[in-house]
Order: sequence, then C-alpha cells, then structure tokens
Amino acid sequence: MRKLSFLLAALLLLSACSNLSAGSGSAPVELTFYSSYDGKEAELVQSRIKMFESENPNIKVNVKAVSFSSDSFKTALLGDQPVDLFRSDNSWVPELASLGLLYPIENMISADDRKDFVPSALRSDEFESHLYGLPTVMESLALLYNKKLLQENGFAQPPKTMEELKTMSKALKTANRYGIYVSDNSFYALPYIWAFGGGTMTDDRQVEIAQPASVEALKFMRNLIVDGAAQPYPDFSDSYNVMMSDFKEGRSAFMINGPWAVSDLLAGAQFKDASNLGIAVIPTGPKGDTGSPAGGHSLVISKYSKHPKESYALIRYLTSTESQLLHTKELKSLPSRNSAYQDEQLMSDPIVQGFKVQLDAAKPRPLIPEGAQMFTDFTPNLVQILTGQQSAEAGAKKIEAAWRTLLGLDK
Repeated sequence: MRKLSFLLAALLLLSACSNLSAGSGSAPVELTFYSSYDGKEAELVQSRIKMFESENPNIKVNVKAVSFSSDSFKTALLGDQPVDLFRSDNSWVPELASLGLLYPIENMISADDRKDFVPSALRSDEFESHLYGLPTVMESLALLYNKKLLQENGFAQPPKTMEELKTMSKALKTANRYGIYVSDNSFYALPYIWAFGGGTMTDDRQVEIAQPASVEALKFMRNLIVDGAAQPYPDFSDSYNVMMSDFKEGRSAFMINGPWAVSDLLAGAQFKDASNLGIAVIPTGPKGDTGSPAGGHSLVISKYSKHPKESYALIRYLTSTESQLLHTKELKSLPSRNSAYQDEQLMSDPIVQGFKVQLDAAKPRPLIPEGAQMFTDFTPNLVQILTGQQSAEAGAKKIEAAWRTLLGLDK
C-alpha cells in the first residue's frame, strides 16, 4: 500500500500547479483548512480564524472538521480534494514530506520567527533539510505528583532518581493507595528507556531497543509492578482513564503524563487547588541520564495548495505569540514560541514553568518516515512484558525484529 500511495502522490505532484497568488485580486482567495480540533480548542481556533479573516478581508477560510489522523489528509489529497492546510502531529511530518504531500516553507519564515520558535519544536517539522510546518503547541512527558500526599508522608521533594521513585512509591503504598501508575502505552515508556541510557530508533535508522540499557529500563518498569510500587491491577483495562482517575482521586501519588492532561486533572478532587499539582523532571537513571519525548502539533501546508502564501499567512497567525498565549491561558498548553514564556502570567504559572523545564531536556522522536509507526509493535509487546507474559529480553527482541522489518533493514 505504501508503494501505491507514494506512486499516487508522485503523480499528483507532477500534475499539480502552484499558483502563488498574493490575493490582491477582486475575488477573495478561499482556503480549505482540515481541522481536527474539538471542544474548547476548536472554539478558540475558530475565533482566531475569524480575527484573521477580519484583518485579511480578501481571504476566506473554509474549516472542514476531520478526525485527528494523518489518513484524513492523505486520503483527501490522493482523492484530489481541495486542501490547503492541515493540523499534523509532529511525528507525521517526515512521512507526509517523504510522500511529497507537504509544501516547504523555509523560504517563507523570517529570521526573527525562526529564532523565536523553541528549537526542538521547529526541528520536529524538518525533514531532509526542508522545513514543512510551524509548531502550534509543544508536548513533553513529565513526572506529575500529589504534593500533599508526599508532604503528609514525610517527603519534601519529588524523587530525583528512578531508584528514589521506586522507594518513595513503595513507601506511599497503603490499602487504598499506591505509588505510580505504570502505563502500558509504549509512548510513556520512552522516559524510562532514556533514563536508563537506552534507545529506540535513530535518525540514521539504527534499532536500539534490544540493547542492554533499553532492556534494563523495561525490567525496571516490570519490577515497579512486581515490587508493589505501582498499580495493583491484573491488567490494563481502560488504562489511561484509570491512570487519570486514580491520580485525580488520590489513589496514586505519581504518574508520568503531559500538559494535555492538566485541564482534566484540575477538575479532580485532589487538584481543585491547582497548587497541589506538582510537575517535576523525569527522574534520572543509574548513570544520570534523563529524557522525555518532544512532541506536539504543527500546521502544515499542502503541496498542492493553489494559495501557499495565503496559507502561510494563516498558519503564522495561528502560531503567533498572541494566539499561543490565548491557547495556553485557556487550555494550559505549552507554547512553541520563546517569547510566549516571557508573558508575566505564564512566568508565574508553576504548571507551565514546570513543563517548560522538562522541555529543555526533551528529545525528538526519530525523524524518519516510519517514526510514527514505531509504537504499533512496541505497545503489545510492552503489555506482555509488564504483565509477565514474556521477559523483557524476549519482548525487546520481538520489537527489534518488527522494527527491522518496518525499516527494511533485513532486505
């Protein structure tokens, strides 16, 4: 299927014509924006689009609601549907760019804008020396903790090391509470793997998941459960919601999660006082390593847009400092522009600043077309490791074999 998709994309590229209209004619330029936003976020983005239209009366933006999936964008383009811009997960950018579906914007972005974006955020939108998007928000996993629970049990500070995390989690265990929820989602395993000095895939297509350090991290995650430091449940049924509800209600003291969870957490019984929510960097491993995946979303332009200049004007507007500050203050998201963090309200916000510290140590996921698919075989094998159905060594070997096939390394 990939070869077929690539062929179709190539044919479309040959037949497409690029009209770099400046939008100065009498007829308004119409842009089609494939939007996967929902809820408050959708309302906020729609209000900013209306402001953009009022400031640019010759540009009309048609918003089409779609599911948050790269397939929505690919299917539309391969079906010759009109699409000008799209919200992309950063991990999709290398694949979409490799298929020839994105418009490069490195000649559009100003030097000041390039400097203002957080480097790791902008780096996520690069592929083979081209820039393909502007990041709207940043995401990174951090250690979230319940300050009151720690203080009541004699802990003045969150754990600095993985061993301290294990020790504190065991000490916090009672009949109705446990230490940390260990997620079965392999995305949430990345901080453990990097803390132990391990790796997954690299930008030069090396597979590191079966290396000794990576295996030790997987063993540590399993041992958190076996040794009573983590959740006592026999399986991972409805795991994300269970992790969130346990933390919100005080049944757990720690979890690893990202800024997207904050709005929900602040509605929980334990965090109606937002100051009780602690944000700490991921604890270090045996040799002092740490790390967290640098993720987020970006706005990208279709290679086949007839109005790339106007499309760029819109994505720049939606990723401006003003837009990001509105987004952050409403939804507790993390801006991708350095200037936004200088805002007086954000500078005094311990949640935003707590995640910002973690972002400074964040690592990009592999910037290869197959990078977004790495979790497909990772997660089911991780579940078997965490439930004791297979050893960490055996699971890592299976993941390694699947990734080597995915990357075509054994051909």
